[in-house]
Amino acid sequence: MDENELIEVFSTNDANVAEVVRAALHAEGIKCEIDGEGQAGLTGLISQEIKIVVRTIDYDRARAYIEQHHAP
Repeated sequence: MDENELIEVFSTNDANVAEVVRAALHAEGIKCEIDGEGQAGLTGLISQEIKIVVRTIDYDRARAYIEQHHAP
């Protein structure tokens, strides 16, 4: 697997939660993107999944951070 390939590390139905997690990962120096945020807004569906994706090389670090700071 290519270390720069994007992989899902987190998902939510709440655009605000997705933005908080994205900002937190960026603050930790982990590059990430939100995938699906625009689709949720366009369709008006609350249940639309919004994903945070990171590079494969950053997955373990991002997952550990999310589990420590954003556990349900």
